[in-house]
Amino acid sequence: MKDAQKPNRVGLDSLINWMSDGRFIIPDFQREFEWNPWDIRDLMRSIFSDYYIGSLLLWEAKNGNFEHLECEELYGHSGEGSAEYIVLDGQQRLAAMHYAFLAPEKLLPKRKKRALYYIDVDKFMSDETDEAFIYEWLSTKTQPLPENDFTRFEEHMFPLSILGRGARDSGVLFKWFSDYTEFWRQKAENASNEDERSIALKHARDADDFRGKILEVFYKYQISYIELNGEIGIEKICDIFTQINSKGMRLDIFDLLNALMRKDDIKLKDMYRAISDRLSFVDNPNMNIYILQVMSILLQNYCSPKYLYFLRPGVKKPVRLSDGTSGQKVLVSNKEDFVGRWEEAVSALERAIELLSDPNEYGAVRPGYIPYVSIMPAFAAINTL
Repeated sequence: MKDAQKPNRVGLDSLINWMSDGRFIIPDFQREFEWNPWDIRDLMRSIFSDYYIGSLLLWEAKNGNFEHLECEELYGHSGEGSAEYIVLDGQQRLAAMHYAFLAPEKLLPKRKKRALYYIDVDKFMSDETDEAFIYEWLSTKTQPLPENDFTRFEEHMFPLSILGRGARDSGVLFKWFSDYTEFWRQKAENASNEDERSIALKHARDADDFRGKILEVFYKYQISYIELNGEIGIEKICDIFTQINSKGMRLDIFDLLNALMRKDDIKLKDMYRAISDRLSFVDNPNMNIYILQVMSILLQNYCSPKYLYFLRPGVKKPVRLSDGTSGQKVLVSNKEDFVGRWEEAVSALERAIELLSDPNEYGAVRPGYIPYVSIMPAFAAINTL
């Protein structure tokens, strides 16, 4: 069994080609592809933020071992394929990447429309990554791509399907970057006033930087995978699959920050235990994270996990200054500052619960009457500002 598994990595450009070639097939004991459009968007944001997205577990498809299973193509793939890998773990991520980068004529699961994925160049270059990744709908599965889909330069729309094409023909990808840069250079030359010219020149400069950032991810971002030897028996493969899907440990952003902040003498779990009774009306396992999210909204308007990291005392957050240059800002200065903001967030959530549960206000007299508990951080922050 010494050669039973082989750890490896593949670049994003090569992985896109593998998906296009139909190298991945899905065994029938896997669940269907079921991600929502925003899940795909978030995966794209993670990739282009250079985050780790987890490993794939693949079984080498040789000696006809895939004939023992009912297998189908990766979601969205059509045409001839050359099956090389049976996907044991990672189907959702692979199908999401296939959908975003290759733009197949396929409706999203449980949807009546196709979605196309883009990066807003201007927002991306302004470090507004939460807003930079977007998707738009096509009306039907068979509706062709809009004629101007690859030339929406005025809107700063970079279609991720360009990367799917670029994996096959790099000239297509480089032409997009060249055309986008030239568009803004021409805008600068034809500007009617200095303000317009200055803005156009900034976009032209950003275009060159954007090109570098995207190509770095495209050619250097690595996805790790474990390849199981094709000689392993089907019974062992099924056992492996069962093990990886039944013994995972839940680790969320609260647990991670709890570990990171110990060096700051901040014990998040103890702090949460001390106030949990004050928020017990809302019986939700994410209430500890909601406190951090309220703190983040009040400090920086955003509350996704990457923004919560900047709540650590003394951590410098990259910011875009008014003159277009980059700078840094510390949001929380020390332990005392953090504790004070934590208490402010807890009190904000208490007030939000009082408002929601008051029969004369919102009337959610029981926890079950709150339709979407995830609104709590935004609701609490809004009623504090």
